[in-house]
Amino acid sequence: MNSHSKFVQKPWRRLPLLLALGMTSIGFSLDNALCAEPLEDHRSDVGYVRLTELPAPVPEAESDLELPAPHTTLSAPSLSEEDSPFAERVEFMHSLPEEEPTCNWQLAESFMDALEAPAGPLSSFFEHLLCAKHVEIEGPLENHALGLQPIPHRPDLLLELNERFLGAGTLEQGVELPTGAIWRPSLWLFGTYRSAFGHRDNRRGQNFTEWANRLDLFGQVNLSGTERLLVGMRSLDEERGNRRTFSGYDFHSGNDINGLNADIQTLFFEGDFGEIFPNLDPYDQGVLDYGFSVGRQLMSFQQGLLINEDMIDALTVTRNTLFGNGNLNMRSTGVFAWNEINRNNNMPDPNAKMVGLFTESDFEISTVNADVVYLDSQSTQGSMVAFGLSAIQRLKGFHNTYNTSFHVLGSHATGNETAASGNGLLLFSQLSWTRHHHEDLIYVNGFWAIDQFTSPSRGPLMGGPLGQTGILFASPGLGQFGAPLSNQASAAYGGSIGYQLFYDSIIGQQVVAEIGGRKDTNNINQGELGAAVRFQRRLDQHWILLVDGFATAREGEGVGPGARFEVLAKF
Repeated sequence: MNSHSKFVQKPWRRLPLLLALGMTSIGFSLDNALCAEPLEDHRSDVGYVRLTELPAPVPEAESDLELPAPHTTLSAPSLSEEDSPFAERVEFMHSLPEEEPTCNWQLAESFMDALEAPAGPLSSFFEHLLCAKHVEIEGPLENHALGLQPIPHRPDLLLELNERFLGAGTLEQGVELPTGAIWRPSLWLFGTYRSAFGHRDNRRGQNFTEWANRLDLFGQVNLSGTERLLVGMRSLDEERGNRRTFSGYDFHSGNDINGLNADIQTLFFEGDFGEIFPNLDPYDQGVLDYGFSVGRQLMSFQQGLLINEDMIDALTVTRNTLFGNGNLNMRSTGVFAWNEINRNNNMPDPNAKMVGLFTESDFEISTVNADVVYLDSQSTQGSMVAFGLSAIQRLKGFHNTYNTSFHVLGSHATGNETAASGNGLLLFSQLSWTRHHHEDLIYVNGFWAIDQFTSPSRGPLMGGPLGQTGILFASPGLGQFGAPLSNQASAAYGGSIGYQLFYDSIIGQQVVAEIGGRKDTNNINQGELGAAVRFQRRLDQHWILLVDGFATAREGEGVGPGARFEVLAKF
């Protein structure tokens, strides 16, 4: 007997399928009938949805197909609406109108649109100047498959022993310590080389033309995923007082500059107590997961506004994954620094000792950093207390999503006020977004320094606290070049607006065009204005070309131009 004859003689075996098809057709007809009724609209991340009640049971429709009754009849138990195991019906409705923005949002986004206006002409201008295609949003996806694309080869480090950096394959067995930890030692050697030619005329008798070089070389001994020893040297530049001397040539004086040295710039060990001694808590239920680092290391807090050191001797202890009361994750770090502390005026203070508590908390809508520092010094530079509070979040508008950060920082001298220990408050904000239907980035940064805000510790190359305002305020950290505009946070207000434009690809070529300025609030008439353009081009997987050009003008002085040409290699 074939399958067709089985279906004719025993049709009740197909009865569930027929009932399901019948109920589906009934549901579609009811949905079409309900589309005209007004329903409540709901927003979601994927669009508008319409929620409808499940259709009430309807009488079975008569069918021309007569089926013999089965031998047994099974009746499904009746369930109330509350006991129903089925989820509420949700339908996606494309025809629902979009919600209109409020008046305040319309005004705000109209202002943002006005700030975006120069991006179009700038992108076209540099497109013709560079003979490169400006990156635009791609159109709809192609109808044909592209297939698997080749993965670029990852460039090797200078030296990779035992285990490769980001390598694939089977992990080594490692060595088990008496504490229960498994260590798999490996050695990596890597670094960065920078070479720059630059000229600047700042209209104050400090003109220079120079060639400067910098080599940052690091050796890292990996013991496990959490324990490592890092050693770093900068053999082409040497720290002398509150400045560094870079190997190269001074065209203004006609002298060679020798900064060769064998000083250790970085030397610290970091790890996790619970991972070094896992036998003390074999089920990982205790509170032994404390991260720590000890030695000469880099240190930056509040995005470099509060502390920004490239070489400081310190001990840090960190407790992570603390949560509760709306706090999704909190990281708390205690710091004690005893040597290599440079003050706000970038001068070393061998008598200074510093302690601080730094926290970072992730909430649903924001990441909040709250920090407090006490610096004690018996020198004439004085002791001080400083704090920092910031919130970093993304604000969703109707056209764009805006990246924002807001900072409030303060300092208070515990004794007499000095250039390194001052009383003041700093308000700082950053706002950036990607142009609608473009890849370009727009940023607007601003600050207001009330009285004399001073950082507890800043490296000689870091300049003042306002380096995050833009490329006009940032120190390049190479040669005699400082920031085109002053980055000290003392009795002034100002800001910058910039446009980051991409060409060929996101990592191919890019141009940053920026204007900015600052004005003093203590009537010393030292207001400044400036404009800068930065061009960056990826040459290959190691080398990057960077060209800076800027012009600044200070009250009572003429225009001071400057330019830099730099090649940078990462290996």
